[in-house]
Amino acid sequence: MIRIFVVIALLFSLAPAQAETAEQLLNKALKNLDNLTADFKQTQLDDDKNVVQQSSGQLAIQRPGKFSWIYKTPYEQQIVADGSELWIYDVDLDQVTVKPMNNGMASAPIMILMKQNDIGDEFTVSEVGQRKFLYWVELLPKASDLEYSHVYIGLEDNQVKAMELRDNFGQSTQIVFENLRLNVVHNPEIFQFTPPEGVDVFGVGG
Repeated sequence: MIRIFVVIALLFSLAPAQAETAEQLLNKALKNLDNLTADFKQTQLDDDKNVVQQSSGQLAIQRPGKFSWIYKTPYEQQIVADGSELWIYDVDLDQVTVKPMNNGMASAPIMILMKQNDIGDEFTVSEVGQRKFLYWVELLPKASDLEYSHVYIGLEDNQVKAMELRDNFGQSTQIVFENLRLNVVHNPEIFQFTPPEGVDVFGVGG
């Protein structure tokens, strides 16, 4: 009888731990994004999956509330959030738009990466599974006023490696992150923006 109890105890001790859910894995990855830099490549597709535009640039995040999303190609554009105001500088147009951060940012892909609360508060999260090198999860927004209807996030080693946002018209934006570095000590000037002399500035700050 003693041997039976010993065998049962060993079986329980050797049983695998319960696997983490897709939501838990995504929350773990998002919690690592407080201070990061990365290169990104962005591809926009129409409803027939034809490439509309490809662009690339650099990203920096300092949570809460600060980020720099800089497009280098094919056109230079700087999007900078300093914690209270959002600045969008179209270099070729010599035009700057400024607005409070809490206005018009809910639908931007960057705001998913900026979230510090549980992702399940705003999205229904489900597993897509392993595709090639990444583990994918699907996010369905609980709010109905967003520009996208589906979000897919690709994970590897507890890091966000790719995103895809699809709208109700079948169009999508795919973003791949490369050279991602975590726990970076940023230069504060990265998240500050001063309009260059002579450019047109539109909008009202926070």
